[in-house]
Amino acid sequence: MRSPAGPKEHRAGRHALVVGTVILLTLFVSLAAGVAVASGVAGAIRAAATQLVGTKSKPADPHATVHESMVIETGKMDGDPGWPRYTNSSWSVQAGDTVVLRITSYDDGTAPLMGAQMMFDRVEGTLGGIELIDGRATSLVSNDNISHTFTVVGLGLNLPIPVAPTGGSVTVVARFQAKRTGNFVWQCYAPCGSGPNSMGGAMTRLGWMEGTVSVTT
Repeated sequence: MRSPAGPKEHRAGRHALVVGTVILLTLFVSLAAGVAVASGVAGAIRAAATQLVGTKSKPADPHATVHESMVIETGKMDGDPGWPRYTNSSWSVQAGDTVVLRITSYDDGTAPLMGAQMMFDRVEGTLGGIELIDGRATSLVSNDNISHTFTVVGLGLNLPIPVAPTGGSVTVVARFQAKRTGNFVWQCYAPCGSGPNSMGGAMTRLGWMEGTVSVTT
């Protein structure tokens, strides 16, 4: 029959138990640290892979905001007295683009609308139904203050251009979307030309008081 353990044997047993527990804790901590390191490495690998191949995201809007600028020169400025002219008379945009059109006029002469032309005193076809005249929003230019219009019937766009101060300029800015494709003729519908009813001369010449806007796919 086995005799009871003495004090030394009890102390040795407790020491072995403590040592075993410490070893197990050390192994557990090492395992946890290894898992954390492996997880960190895996995360770094995933991040690197994401940078290389990218992630699925909402595709960028294919449409753009484009800027076009035009200047209305007086006949004196362009060398043909009595023949005002729009510069940059033909330009092109893509369907769906938002166009920011800036028209700066130096013409201080009035050209009141007549008869059926009277409808062109209102802003049409722009975002918000307005244009900015030297930064001030408006939807209408009074007939006795109109000098020109920029009108694209095929796009439903009309911008009345007011008289510029003598020796100065006035700037009209408007935003619109070109939604239809095609080649569209723009015209000035204010009688600013020569001949009967002031509808001749520059009013009938491409590159002067008329031009084209091409909207492509």
